[in-house]
Amino acid sequence: MNGCSIIICTQNRSALLKTCLNSFIGQNQVFENIEYIVVDNQSTDDTKEITVSFKNKLNNLNYVFEEKIGLSHARNKGVESAKYDWVCFMDDDALAHSDFNEVMMETIKNNLFDGFGGMFYPWYRTPKPKWLSPIFGQMPMLRNDLGPLPNHQHAAGGICAFKKNNLLKAGGFPPDIGMRGNVVGYGEENYLQDKMRANEDIIGFVPNWKMDHLVAEYKYTLNWQLKRFIGKGRDKQLSSGKKIPIFQKIFLCFRSLAVLFFYSIKLFPKMLFIRNYYFQNYLLDILNYPCIMFGKLTV
Repeated sequence: MNGCSIIICTQNRSALLKTCLNSFIGQNQVFENIEYIVVDNQSTDDTKEITVSFKNKLNNLNYVFEEKIGLSHARNKGVESAKYDWVCFMDDDALAHSDFNEVMMETIKNNLFDGFGGMFYPWYRTPKPKWLSPIFGQMPMLRNDLGPLPNHQHAAGGICAFKKNNLLKAGGFPPDIGMRGNVVGYGEENYLQDKMRANEDIIGFVPNWKMDHLVAEYKYTLNWQLKRFIGKGRDKQLSSGKKIPIFQKIFLCFRSLAVLFFYSIKLFPKMLFIRNYYFQNYLLDILNYPCIMFGKLTV
C-alpha cells in the first residue's frame, strides 16, 4: 500500500517512549497513509500500557511484541508488521520536529531514492559535563542539500526510511551486530545500506528532515565512551564477514601500542595549555584507535 510505516523499537524505556510519541501529536500535517508501529523488545515495564494510552491520540498506532532481544530483531519485526510500502525507523528517545512527517512524505512522493536519512540534534535532560564536546550527540551534516550519498557515507539509523521491498531484498537488518540488550553495538544500518547499494539502490540524504536525539546521562561517563569505541570496532569487523589472520592481529597489537605511545606524548601539552581540553578528552583521544582495534581483535 502507498504510504509509510513509522517503526519505533523500544525496551524498558516507557517514559522516553511517551515523550517520543507525544512529539508526533503536534505534527504540522496529518496523513491518513501513515501508521505508527511500536515494537516492544521484551520490556518488563509499562511499555504496552503507555502505547495503548496513545491509541486515541495518534491515528493508526499499533503495538507489536518481539521476544528476541536485539535492535535488529525488533526492526525486522516492525518491517514484517508494516502494511505500507515505505518503512521509517526512529529511536524511542528521539523527538520528531513538527514537520517530520511532512518532509518525509514529500521525499517519498518525489521518489528520488530507495532509502534516505535525515539529521539529528542533541537534547539533554540534565546538564552535561564540561569535558563533553558542545556538539557531542549531533551527527555531521552529510551534505548541505537534498541528494544521494556516496558509498562511504550512510544514513543514520535513528532517522531513516527505506522502500520495504528493497529492504527485504537486501536481507533486512543483521541480528548479530548492532545493539543487543546490554551490548553496545553499531553498524547494522550501515550493513543494510551496503547490501541495498549492492542491489543498485540509491541512498539519499534530506538535510531538512530533523529530530532531536537524547544524550542520556550514562553517555556522560568515560567508561561508556570507551565501550562505544570498542563496540564500533567489533561490529565493523563483524559486518565485513572476515576473520583477521593471526599475524595481522599481532601487527595490529603492536601498532595500537605505538599509536597510544605517540599520541600520549603529542597531546599531553594540549591538556596542559589549552582551555576546555580536559583529562577525559586526553584519554579519549589517545585511546580511540587502540579501543577500536581491540574491538576488531575480539571477533
